[in-house]
Amino acid sequence: MRRTAIYLILMVIIGGATPIAGRMAVREFPPLTAAWFRFGIAGILLWLTLRARGQRLPFTRKDLPTLLGLALLCVPINQAGYLGGLKLSNASHAALFYALNPVMVFWLSLLLGRNTFQPVMLVAAFLAFLGAACVLWPNLSWSAPGGSTKTMLLGDLLLLSAAMSWSMYIVASKKALGAFGPLPTLTAVFLLGALMQTPLGLYSLGDLDWGALTLRGVGGFAFITVVSSFLGYLMTYAVLSRHDATRAMIFVNAQFLVTIFFEWILFREPLSAPFIVGSLLIFAAIVLDFVRYARRGG
Repeated sequence: MRRTAIYLILMVIIGGATPIAGRMAVREFPPLTAAWFRFGIAGILLWLTLRARGQRLPFTRKDLPTLLGLALLCVPINQAGYLGGLKLSNASHAALFYALNPVMVFWLSLLLGRNTFQPVMLVAAFLAFLGAACVLWPNLSWSAPGGSTKTMLLGDLLLLSAAMSWSMYIVASKKALGAFGPLPTLTAVFLLGALMQTPLGLYSLGDLDWGALTLRGVGGFAFITVVSSFLGYLMTYAVLSRHDATRAMIFVNAQFLVTIFFEWILFREPLSAPFIVGSLLIFAAIVLDFVRYARRGG
C-alpha cells in the first residue's frame, strides 16, 4: 500500500511535468518523429528491463490482434494528437484535457458493462464537458489575425482527441495487463507502436534540424522518453494492474495543477478567465468522482 502511494505521488509529478517537457521537445523535434523515437527507445528500455529480470514476452499469435490494437491507440493515434497538439497549443491545455480521463474512463467502462450507472457521474460528465468548453471557447473565433486562434483551436482539438484515445487505451489494456502483467504488455505495445510509427517517423525526419537542437529541446525529449514513457508508464500500469482504472486516474489526473504551475513559471503563460473557470469545473468533476468512490468505501 505504501509503495502504491509513492507511485501515485511520483506519477502526479511526472505526469504534471510531461506536457512541459513535451512542449520543449516538439519546438525542436517534428512531432511524428519525436513519437517514433520516444516509443522506440522506451520500448527497447522496457525490453532490456524484461530480460534483466529473466522474463520473456509471453504472447502467442492469437494475442497479436489485441496487441496491435493497443499499439495503434497508444502510439500513432494518441501521439499524433498529443505531440501534434503540444506543437500548436499549451502544455496546460494538454494536462487539463487529460484530466477528463476519469470521466471518460468511467463512461467507456459503463458502455462495456464494466461499471454501473450512477447519477453523480452524469453530473461529473456535465461539469467536465462545460470545463472543456470553457477552455475551447476563446479559440472558436476564426477571425484572429495571423491565424493564431485557428492554430490554437486545432491544437486544442488534437489534445482533446489524444485524451479520448488515451482513455480508450486505459480501458482496453486492462484485460491484457491482468493476463500478462504490466512490463510484458508495455514492452510489446511500445515496440509494436514504434514499428507502426516508422513510416510517419521517417517521413517527417527530414524536418528535423539536427544542428538547431538545444539542451532544452533534447532535455525535454529525454524526459518524455526515459522518465515519462519508461519509468512513468511502468509505474502507471503497475498501479492499474492492481487497482480499478477509474479510481487510480481520479488521483493521478489532478496532475494538471502541477502542469499549470510549471508552465506559468517557465513560460509565463497568462491564465485567462475561461481557462481558470474550465480548470475549476474539471477539478469539480474529479472531486465528484472521488466522492463517489469514498461513499462506496473504496
